[in-house]
Amino acid sequence: MKKNITKLLLGTITEMEIIELRNWLKDPANQVILESYIRDYHDLNLATLENNLDEAYDKVANQIGFKEKPVKKLFPKWIKIAAAIGFLFGLGLVYQQFFVTEQEHCSLRPHDEPITLELENGTVQTIDVNGQKEVRDSEGNIVGAQKQNQISYSQVSQKEELVFNTLKIPNGKKFQLELSDGTLVYLNAGSSLRYPVNFLREGLRQVFLSGEAYFDVAKNESNPFIVNIDELDVKVLGTEFNVSAYQEDKKIDVVLVEGAVSLEHNNEVEGDIVSLSPGQKGSCNRGSKGITVKEVNTDLYTSWMQGHLVFRNLTFDQILTKLERHYSIEIENTNIVLGQEIFNASFNEVSIEEVLSYFNDIHAIDYSILNNQVIIK
Repeated sequence: MKKNITKLLLGTITEMEIIELRNWLKDPANQVILESYIRDYHDLNLATLENNLDEAYDKVANQIGFKEKPVKKLFPKWIKIAAAIGFLFGLGLVYQQFFVTEQEHCSLRPHDEPITLELENGTVQTIDVNGQKEVRDSEGNIVGAQKQNQISYSQVSQKEELVFNTLKIPNGKKFQLELSDGTLVYLNAGSSLRYPVNFLREGLRQVFLSGEAYFDVAKNESNPFIVNIDELDVKVLGTEFNVSAYQEDKKIDVVLVEGAVSLEHNNEVEGDIVSLSPGQKGSCNRGSKGITVKEVNTDLYTSWMQGHLVFRNLTFDQILTKLERHYSIEIENTNIVLGQEIFNASFNEVSIEEVLSYFNDIHAIDYSILNNQVIIK
């Protein structure tokens, strides 16, 4: 039912789904679930809705079929806020059928760049995610196999020197990688990973990341696994964690889901080592020696693997950068004041047109689509 709630908030809900949601909300236990869900995943500038909350609630309640306004005890404030959001977003069948804006007729065409694999000798191969093929090294030896959106490396004969490949994921795409030790890596759009074709029998298992990736590291106490991100090393034995380290971002974030990791600046002879426990996020500003740790909801940082977009305490300009990366489009924002405004938002597998419509509804942004580019005034 959470999917229907998200559709209600984004204006893509159908008549049948509205009926299902209405019946589901008759159970007080489900009202509590809705309250928690709205608070955790859709808390976008809710304070701005309180002045006209009752009026907005009444209008949406009528839209989805409530005969009379429920008493406050049965429908707490968050339920009313959810409905108010629905109204302010221009939701439901009325919106879909009668209020199609001129912007929606201008479709954006995402840039379609290929995923590439660069071999040790500099040879670059393109990856067809609809096909499959053998993966060979620069000498022609088979080292793994690519099947659709994943490359798996096999244990090849041990060599005395490491041989590296670099996988580059363009904007608008994601890809999976299984390293020779069984470690799984999920690469987000606009990311690259440099890694050994085969790890040495002894020593560190080290890879180099730019962008964002989720790691499910194969346990090997004798050979620690290290993710290098510029000046920061993330060291693990076997665990699951997410790393976000895009070059254009000021911060590097490491979110631990399971196991344990340590963070250490690699440009210091003797520096502080910060350890994370599951449910914690370690962050450091680029060029800074300090690392901060806080408790977080890890789902917010890993939902990108399911195609979701979650923004927490980000400026509008930061959100636009992530939208460009996710949808592989170009956005130019000329509104300096809006660009620095802080937002929280969540989107569940929706089109860029729906995202723009969402921000247009809550902030009345003035945007146009010209030459396949979004221009915000």
